[in-house]
Amino acid sequence: MEMTKFKQSLFRLAEALHTGQARKLLVMAGSFLAGLVCSRGLMFGKYAPFGVAAAASVPREGLWAGALGAFLGYLLPSPVYVPVRYAAALVAVTAIRWSLSELKSVNSHPLFAPGAAFLPLLLTGMTMVFLNGSISYTAALYVAESFLGAGSAYFLSRTSGILAGQEGLPRPGLYDSGDLTALTVSLGLGVLSFSQISVMGVSAGRVMMVLLVLTCARAGGISGGAVAGVAAGAVQGLSTAGLSYLSGAYGLGGLMAGVFAPMGKTAAAIAFVISHGVASLQVGSGNTQILTGAVEVAAATVFYMFLPKSRRIGELFGLRADSLSGGALRGNIVLRLRCAAQALNSVSASVEEISKKLSTVCAPNLQGVYNKATETVCAGCALGTVCWRKYKDQTLENFAQLSQALKEKERLETCDFTKEFSDRCCRAGEMRDEVNKNYARYLLKESAELRTAQVREVVEEHFRTTAGILEEMAGEFSLYERFDEEAAQRVAGILRENGVTPLEVCCRVDKYGRMTIEAEIGRERQKRLNRSAFTREISAACGRVFSPPCVSTAEDRCRIQMCQRPLLEVGRGFSQYCAGGGAFCGDSTNVFYDGGGRLIAVLSDGMGTGGRAAVDGAMTSAMAESLLKAGIGFDSMLQTVNSALLAKSGDESLATMDVACVDLFTGRTEFRKAGAACTVVRRGRRSEVIEASSVPVGIMPGVEFASYQRDLNSGDLVVMVSDGVVASGCEWLVDLVMAWEEDENPNLLAQQITEEARKRRADGHEDDVTALVLVLQ
Repeated sequence: MEMTKFKQSLFRLAEALHTGQARKLLVMAGSFLAGLVCSRGLMFGKYAPFGVAAAASVPREGLWAGALGAFLGYLLPSPVYVPVRYAAALVAVTAIRWSLSELKSVNSHPLFAPGAAFLPLLLTGMTMVFLNGSISYTAALYVAESFLGAGSAYFLSRTSGILAGQEGLPRPGLYDSGDLTALTVSLGLGVLSFSQISVMGVSAGRVMMVLLVLTCARAGGISGGAVAGVAAGAVQGLSTAGLSYLSGAYGLGGLMAGVFAPMGKTAAAIAFVISHGVASLQVGSGNTQILTGAVEVAAATVFYMFLPKSRRIGELFGLRADSLSGGALRGNIVLRLRCAAQALNSVSASVEEISKKLSTVCAPNLQGVYNKATETVCAGCALGTVCWRKYKDQTLENFAQLSQALKEKERLETCDFTKEFSDRCCRAGEMRDEVNKNYARYLLKESAELRTAQVREVVEEHFRTTAGILEEMAGEFSLYERFDEEAAQRVAGILRENGVTPLEVCCRVDKYGRMTIEAEIGRERQKRLNRSAFTREISAACGRVFSPPCVSTAEDRCRIQMCQRPLLEVGRGFSQYCAGGGAFCGDSTNVFYDGGGRLIAVLSDGMGTGGRAAVDGAMTSAMAESLLKAGIGFDSMLQTVNSALLAKSGDESLATMDVACVDLFTGRTEFRKAGAACTVVRRGRRSEVIEASSVPVGIMPGVEFASYQRDLNSGDLVVMVSDGVVASGCEWLVDLVMAWEEDENPNLLAQQITEEARKRRADGHEDDVTALVLVLQ
């Protein structure tokens, strides 16, 4: 229980440190500590190149802090030879990094940090040679020191990059052997600074080094023990010439401890002690180094026996090949295609249901209008034989001339009959009403046939849309670098612990190192998840900080999607006014996360006002959300929604669609418009109106978005509005957006926009008014 609380505290701390300012302070503090600690480590007993290497490898934000820490470390008393030389090297390293800081292609190169450390160390070393007239052996030591400093800078720089790329805690199972070696060497250089602290020849640093090797061997097995042993032996072997046997002792001990690690911690410790003893025999009998080395190993072993086993350290050594697993790939493809198919089926089912209702309306042709009217009215009439036998030609002529009046007015009046027919027929009024009723059915049939022709065109569009969907999914799959099956098993276990039975779970990592989790569960007999607690458990299991899950449903399945917590968040403000104070608004908005690190806002404006417009607007925005959550791209989504509106009824049905998609990792924002009003974007103290001529959905096949992209940062503002807001222009809207202060509630800005839009409407008409405000934070 206490361990669980401790883990939760760690993740709360990680989330608190997620802000940019806190991360910057953390980088500066870590860089200062790295420079201070590394500068205390020695090689050959009197050279200390590691502080200079640390200053060359810390992140850019921590350059000055790292240099200051190393400078203070060199000033503290130590056996280091000529500390002023290293101060000069630090100045040179800082100058090199600062002068080249704008050249990203240079300072991001893997060899930049080694080069920045090598040149100052070599030049200051050669200066000492010329000043003191040193012998060639000393010059060779300076050259060796320069190369060792450059190598250390490479490992420290790689470790810095690994740590800087983490969000929260280290990510398990994502490192190759080079990364693990860099981490181990960097930790060894830090431990090396404690080697000078000794009691009766027993070094605290070497005790810590043995403890590190034993811990890695226990957690990582053969790979962990071998990597840690060789790295520790290399670091300690070069630190003091008299203890060079440690290179073999630590390497052999780490390897054997890893071999016997599956048998328990005691077996691993005994294997290390024996291996260390065998390697130390090369020093010779009677040497005090054997005794001090044995004491150091014994002390480290005692501490090691009391250490609890760390599952997270073991996961770091759980190397997996960066290849796609056939089972995981199959499962993920099936999952995504199934979700897309279910979303398309729901749209198809709605269209089919409406089409069936439409097909039940059966109207006759134009001649049939008159035939059905006479069958109904003239049946049982005593004068029927007179009209249809004695005066048949006159009766048929009367009906023939009605066609022109019907086409012009779409209905008949009594005066449209001939005088002879009106005088003779005692049921002229009934005949008029029956003809009007049957002609209305006839018009409906004609309209239905026209809509059928349109639907045929839409069918072709469906094929193109489906092909686009598959192509978009193929492009998305190409971004996947790795499928983490072990993480998927842990996620499935957490779902079961929460009373939810998973049908399929997939954890994938894209080329940017971001993990996305997708899970599909049945909707029957499932417990309700506590989203915050579930998110914390998933974050702890995967070693990453995740955002709350995005949940979508289709038929009897429920889909859960989670991605790593992005850098940005979005505050929202919303205000809406229904035309005439009515109960239905033709504007509809949906704001949601797609589960992949993007926030999507959809604003749809149905044609006109009232209930009909509300249906069109709500249907458009709801279908857009459903399809986008299912993983369908924007262009394919637009074609699908457009086809649905074209086919849903015989009446004209159209709506605008305005979409803003914010990538919360990068700030890249896409604006897509189909007949929509303008969007106001405020970046810093500059504003921009994004508008385009485009066609609403539901008018014709082949509708396309007008698309734009902008890079936004924290504090930037996006204001989406409906047509009713900009009926009197948008200049006042820009002024209102620019006057808004960042510390104000975005809801207040949305309310101001709707109120001002109502006041400025001067054409005597009312329209629905909607304002949606998005603030990046």
